[in-house]
Amino acid sequence: MKGFIFTNFLDFVEKSHGLEMVDEMILNTNIASGGVYSAFNSYDYNELITLLTYFSKKTEIKEVVLLEKFGKFVFPYLICKHAYITQNYSKPLDFLASIENHIHIEVKKIYNDADLPTFKIKNRTDNKLTLIYKSSRGLTYFAIGLIKESLNHFNVKGSVIIDDSYDKNEGVKLDIQLLT
Repeated sequence: MKGFIFTNFLDFVEKSHGLEMVDEMILNTNIASGGVYSAFNSYDYNELITLLTYFSKKTEIKEVVLLEKFGKFVFPYLICKHAYITQNYSKPLDFLASIENHIHIEVKKIYNDADLPTFKIKNRTDNKLTLIYKSSRGLTYFAIGLIKESLNHFNVKGSVIIDDSYDKNEGVKLDIQLLT
């Protein structure tokens, strides 16, 4: 997993619960990196899970809630670093529908070894987009946070709902509905 995820996670923890929590988390998790990350290097994904689990237990906030909040937190960072991508879109569903065929292609140019999830378009209307999210890491709620914050970026209200009836072996079905 790319280091910018780790650096942003530590920043997320610091901004939400203080530098002392970051120090405590790093000291008490015994992670191989020692909590030292470089944005462009890759690190063991399990370190993120270890940090997330510790943070969740200390704050008594469910991991899925923290992941969604973290996704919302990271979105402005990504937009700031890669504004040229969002400038091509005026509608959030167009932007979200482009994840696989535009955004991830641009990400691969910068981080050629990135292990990215896939987002397959299942259905699309003017106000609804259904995506099938599939990832080896299972960070569904992080993706949901990114999606929700992208709606905010376009000043649009909407919802993101997981369809629990969908076959989990195929991925996670996300229904994104714009509110009119």
